[in-house]
Amino acid sequence: MRGFFSALAFLTIIPFPEALKSSRQNRMFAGYPAAGLVIGCLLSLLYLAADKLFPDALAAITLVAGSLLLTGAIHLDGLADCADAFYGKRDREETLRILKDPRIGTMGGAAIGISLLARYAAVSSLSGPLVMLALPLVTAYSRTVVLIALSFLPYVRREEGIMQESPRSPAALTALAIAVIIAVGVLLPVPTAVSLVALAGFWRLSWKRIRGCTGDVLGASIEIAEIVFLATLAALDHLRMAAGLFYPLVAPILGAS
Repeated sequence: MRGFFSALAFLTIIPFPEALKSSRQNRMFAGYPAAGLVIGCLLSLLYLAADKLFPDALAAITLVAGSLLLTGAIHLDGLADCADAFYGKRDREETLRILKDPRIGTMGGAAIGISLLARYAAVSSLSGPLVMLALPLVTAYSRTVVLIALSFLPYVRREEGIMQESPRSPAALTALAIAVIIAVGVLLPVPTAVSLVALAGFWRLSWKRIRGCTGDVLGASIEIAEIVFLATLAALDHLRMAAGLFYPLVAPILGAS
């Protein structure tokens, strides 16, 4: 439980007493999937209220804004830094320097704009009940992929950041991540598969450029996972393709809407 509260405190702006959090930062990684699930449930409640009050476009904007406020936009910052650092031909040292630079450049700004537009477009194109039911899965999945990234990409800045200590029981964390991803994949196989392909390409780029990952890479992974997942879900809904166990399980709710 301490790892869960530590993860939720790190991934959101929700304040938790120090007594509830683990004294060892590396223990929070085991709480990432559950923390992501809670984040999704909170956002679903926000969207439920917004969908009752506003038209679809405003409800989608409310959800996007609420997500940024709840998380402090830390993952979006990671995406922007990676866009600035990985774009163009730079050596490893220069790439790491840009990743550490708190300023946002042109490509970073463009990445933020595209991310927000893609998230808004995907959410506004889906029905309200589908968004609310899928959000907890999306956010749990997107936080879980961080554990997979840490399994393949060594953290390149051990002296600072979120990985000053190696995660405890890395094999157990990997097994947990695989179990969560399989569960989400059974429910929504196509968005899961497409987002994993996108993440694999991003992680390969990170390996080629810096021979590992940083906190920015992990944050960008969360953003990429969510955006690609939601965009694929919107595409499937547009094509009226209902693949996976998710749809028959929630069919009574979607049908009633």
